[in-house]
Formats: sequence, structure tokens, C-alpha cells
Amino acid sequence: MSSNGFYGWRLLGAFWVVAVINLAFPAYGASVLNAAMATELGMDRQTLGTVVAIYLAMSGLPGPAVGWSVAHYGVRKTLLIGSALIIAGALLMATVVSTGPGAIVGFGLLVGVGVAFGGLIASQVGVMRWFLRRRALALSLLYSGGAIGGFFAPPLLAKIAQSGPGHWRWGWYLMAAISAGAALLAWLTVKEQPSDLGQHPDGVDPAAAAAGNAKPLPAFVTRDVWTSAEVLRGPQFWLMVLSFCGVSMGFALFLGHGIVHLKDLGHPMTVGAWAMSTLTLTGLLAKGLLAALGDRLDPRYLWGLFCASFGVGLLVLLVARTPTLVSVAAACMGIGFGGGLVTMMAVLGNYYGAQAFAAVSGLGIAINTGVSAIAPIGAGFLFDHGFGYTGAFSAVAAWCIVGGAVIMLLPKPRRQA
Repeated sequence: MSSNGFYGWRLLGAFWVVAVINLAFPAYGASVLNAAMATELGMDRQTLGTVVAIYLAMSGLPGPAVGWSVAHYGVRKTLLIGSALIIAGALLMATVVSTGPGAIVGFGLLVGVGVAFGGLIASQVGVMRWFLRRRALALSLLYSGGAIGGFFAPPLLAKIAQSGPGHWRWGWYLMAAISAGAALLAWLTVKEQPSDLGQHPDGVDPAAAAAGNAKPLPAFVTRDVWTSAEVLRGPQFWLMVLSFCGVSMGFALFLGHGIVHLKDLGHPMTVGAWAMSTLTLTGLLAKGLLAALGDRLDPRYLWGLFCASFGVGLLVLLVARTPTLVSVAAACMGIGFGGGLVTMMAVLGNYYGAQAFAAVSGLGIAINTGVSAIAPIGAGFLFDHGFGYTGAFSAVAAWCIVGGAVIMLLPKPRRQA
């Protein structure tokens, strides 16, 4: 079968657009809208941090439920559920929300759970089913949707929010409208398995692969069929996932407090929006590195380097009193988070296989987002009580750097016969 006839690439394009809409705009653009909302409504930093923390938790804690939904209802219906929740939460934010509790319900709960179901968790399960030999490339392209969308969403929504009092609500109307478009796209394009179209993963016939007429599987891609129970009994999964929690907490800190921290250092909101865009753009560069190398060498080593990069970025952010230092901090964090998250998925898929991937990746995301939700609340509490951001940012930076070293030193897991 020719590569031109392989539906997986067209499906990947649809997943990419859905990621731009259902992940990038809520995850990155909403930070600008929430900062404008907090200023206009007089919310303190701890309330703002709590709103973001609930969103982060809800965008990941339902990961096992998303895996169950994919297994029982399929990727397409799971994406539709997520889009519907994002639409509902965005409309609530656009119309009636005027307090912290209201923002927790609209953004934290509804949009957060919507991102979990309608963002990358379900789509990357589809990628695992359709791609095997080009898995790192396909995952990098999928995650680039979040990075590219995240580059454009903050400036666009900042322009809307700064156009007049209460205009941050118009940003939420926009988010509801485009999420409806994502739902329509998913309904029309998503196919669950290559076999649904009489195709095979990568477009490669197993008979051709057996005859040596196809690219062989890399050594770091498992040939075994793992169960999720077998994965969870081994120490490598837990050590890798917990090591990456430092990056997840750091990203939560930046989403919840990054823009207001930069304002405290004397920067206007436009610099904060630019920092968010820079973070997503450099994350795209990290994904390009994974796409180029991740199917040739074990991406675990890139994962460890990405984690350490995020820790360095957090330390620079503390003292970023010039636009140049803001850009350096954002670039390091973008490389760390943008590259680290997709590399985690590539490693889990390579080590444990497609059958166990939905369950273990959902659990990994749930653990990371659950732990990370503590960070913006704690940082906001410390700031409101006169301690500033130094302690929180420094502790999380240390976690990132040590966690990166742990990931690089771990041996590849082996399934017990």
C-alpha cells in the first residue's frame, strides 16, 4: 500500500486541528483571559491560583476515565464529549461568571474536564493505533498543534481582553465557537483503527515487514504485549512519572502566576503574553528535535534533558527583570514542557505498547496533573503571606533537574515471562 493512500496521515491532520482548538486555546489563551478577569473582578492571587489549579487537575485527573471512554465508546465519541464540555464551560465564563467559585466551575471543572476528554489523551491513543515505526514523528506532529495554537492564542485573546472593560468575556465566546468546529471535524474524520479501512499501522502490510521489505522496529520499541497491571507492578513507570511531576508543577506555576509575577517585576501584560507565546514556540522546536531523533534513539534521554531545561527556566524566571531574560526563561521552560510531555508519551508507548498505552498514559497524566495542582495554590498562599515566589519556584526547579537525571539513568523495563 502506498504512503499516499495511508489514511493515518490525514487522520493525524484532523487530530492536529482539534488539539489547536481544544487544548491550546484553553491551556494557553485562558491564562490571559483569567489574568484580565482577576484584575477586573478584584480576585487575590490565591483565588487565581486555585482557579488554575482546579483546571489543571481536571484536565488530567480524569485520564483513566478518558482511557475507559476510548475503550468503550471510541476516540471520536470521546472527542465529542470533550468539545461539548468546553463549549458549556466557555459559555458559562462568557455570560454569568463574576466570582472565584463561578470561575472554578466554568473554567476549572467544565473546561478542564473538556480538555481531558477533547484534547490529546484520546487523540494520542488514535496515533498509537495508526503509527508504529514513525510513532515519535507522529506524536511530535500531533503535539505541535498545542504549541502552534499556544503561540497565537495568547496575543489574540490579550488583544480581545484589553479592548475594553469586560471584553475578556468575548474571548470565551470565541473559544465556544471554535470548539464547536472541532466537534464537527472529529465527527466527520475520525476512524478508530486501520483495520476499519482495510489498512495496517504505518501503511505497512505485516507480510512485507516479515519479508524484510519494511523498516525494522527500533530496539527500544517493545515486541511484548504488556497489560496495564504488569506495567504498574514495575518500578520504572512510577519513577519516570513522578520525576516528570516537577515539570508539571512548574508549568502550573507559570500558568497560574507567571504573568502576574512578570507584572510584579515591572513588565506589561504584553510581555507576559509574549512569554507564553515564546514558551509554546520553543516547545515546538523541542518537538522537532524529538521528531528528528525519537525514532532512531531512545527518547528517554531527550526526556531527561527536557526536564532539566525546565528547571533552569524557572530559576531564570525569578530574576527576569529584562525582556531578554524573560525570553530565556520562557524558551527553557518551553523546551522542557513542550518536549517533555510528548516524549513521556513516546517513551510509555515504546516501552509498554499500544494495548496498555491508553490506561498507563491516562494514569501518568492524572498523577502529574494531580500533583501539579498543588503548586499554584501553595505559591499563591506563600505570596499572599509575604514570602514571594522564590521558595516555590526554586523547590520545583530542583525537582525538575533531579527528576531529569533519574529518568536518564533508569534502565528500560523488561516484561517478566
